[in-house]
Amino acid sequence: MNDQLWEGDTGTLTFGSRKALVQLLKGPMVNALQHVEVWRAITTDQDALNAVLNNLFLELVLDEDAGVAFTRPANGRQEVLVGNNKTEAMPKVLRTETLSHFDTLIILILRQELTMAPPGERVIVDREEIREQVLLYRVDEERDEAKLAKRFDAAFRRIVDYSLAKKTETPERFEVSPALRQIFDADTVAGVRAEYEKFNKAAHDGNEEEQK
Repeated sequence: MNDQLWEGDTGTLTFGSRKALVQLLKGPMVNALQHVEVWRAITTDQDALNAVLNNLFLELVLDEDAGVAFTRPANGRQEVLVGNNKTEAMPKVLRTETLSHFDTLIILILRQELTMAPPGERVIVDREEIREQVLLYRVDEERDEAKLAKRFDAAFRRIVDYSLAKKTETPERFEVSPALRQIFDADTVAGVRAEYEKFNKAAHDGNEEEQK
């Protein structure tokens, strides 16, 4: 159906679905409780929205149980067949952020908290407890507590800005976004965690050698 919104409009989506498309492209994600109208449009017009996103080499990820929706590169960022057995890389569409050391550690910890919680249950974490876990991965040279505190504060703010954690009614307590299950699957988490454990062990062994 063609819902013409202005003279010469050739778009095929309704006004609500177009607003939803814009929100999905702006990112980082749509939350059912925070974006009620947009969420309704996404769940109602899921197939049409996904078709438009596919034209942009993207796909819609919709988790109705968790109440989150977002876009990601289609086909797992793999090359696509363009004809005559020829493959090409898909162009990069979404803006990406480079995660810092602390960003990654916080995400790993939050993702682990989700893993341990029963499906559908809210996961609430304490900011100070997260900080203590993150600092377990510092090397011995990192002794400047003020500098470490600033790095952690900046990283945690970014996690909140990315909508991966949100404030609760209790100060310093945050709810972990269920979207982390979709963004970082179990295999990815295991691989990153293994690398960090290897890094931590190497740093620890190196410090022991220096002390001999």
